[in-house]
Amino acid sequence: MAKVNIAGNSCVITSEISMADLETVKKYHPSALALYDPETKESTFKVGIGSNSVNDHGVSFGGTSNDEAKLTTATLSIPSDVEDAKEYVLDKAGLAIANLNRIEESIDGELEAIRAECDKKM
Repeated sequence: MAKVNIAGNSCVITSEISMADLETVKKYHPSALALYDPETKESTFKVGIGSNSVNDHGVSFGGTSNDEAKLTTATLSIPSDVEDAKEYVLDKAGLAIANLNRIEESIDGELEAIRAECDKKM
């Protein structure tokens, strides 16, 4: 489950997915990093790597935690005139965090499937 830390005018969303694991899933099973509309089959939310971005349509991780785990992070600025930072983050990133948590639930299974596929090819 993603963690949210607010400090000053910054919000850091830290995923439970390491950058290495995210890169692996992106390479071998990219569809696992998206949620899809059941009727139209079009993606409604995606997780990616690149610049820091969080909105209702996806999360793009632009950094990693500064520890051995190297968990993916996205850092957002909070405008200085915001009176309630927690409410601001909930409004701007709440849906994205909920969707990110849904994707995180399946990542371990995806990584196991990728390892099994790689083992078969060797």
